[in-house]
Amino acid sequence: MATLIDMPKLSDTMTVGTLVKWLKNEGDAVTNGDMIAEVETDKATMEFESFNEGELLHIGIQEGGTAPVDTLLAIIGKKGEDISNIIKGDSIEKEDNDNISETTKTVSEEDSKSVIPDEVEIINMPRLSDTMEEGTVAKWFKKVGDKVNEGDILAEIETDKATMEFESFYNGKLVHIGVSEGETVKVDDLIAIISDSDVDVDDLLSNYG
Repeated sequence: MATLIDMPKLSDTMTVGTLVKWLKNEGDAVTNGDMIAEVETDKATMEFESFNEGELLHIGIQEGGTAPVDTLLAIIGKKGEDISNIIKGDSIEKEDNDNISETTKTVSEEDSKSVIPDEVEIINMPRLSDTMEEGTVAKWFKKVGDKVNEGDILAEIETDKATMEFESFYNGKLVHIGVSEGETVKVDDLIAIISDSDVDVDDLLSNYG
């Protein structure tokens, strides 16, 4: 059965991504762990790994194209598999869902941003695979009070597919850890807070979300 590969959410603030380069072509064999593309987020350019095996049957976004998170990027399946109905059905369904989700997202983001100071960065559980709905913090590499630089590895996150390192896209101090090692939370749930200055974390948490 064919697997739909969507634009992944590779940073906690990412809403759209740009397909910089395909590392596989239509018709190529793909194995679990292969890097299939380079995706540019709002923070950095990162390689996107396949968690599926089969043949790359369809590329939905050409190099240089930009698309919202969860938009169809590619389809992997068995050689010769008919995917015409999948492509047609997905485009209709995605269009409807995008309209709903974008409206909801805009409202929720406005509500959250109204109480979050500019110097504070809320770190949410990232979507590290196209099928990921929740993640487990396997290990923290930073503790509360530690200085954090952009590019530092904050934690190891266990997804439904693999365990991956999660890096910071911000500079500051780690002022709060919201998820203990071994704890599982849903994608977009708060896992940490980074700030450039001292903040009242309790007050921040009571207002957030």
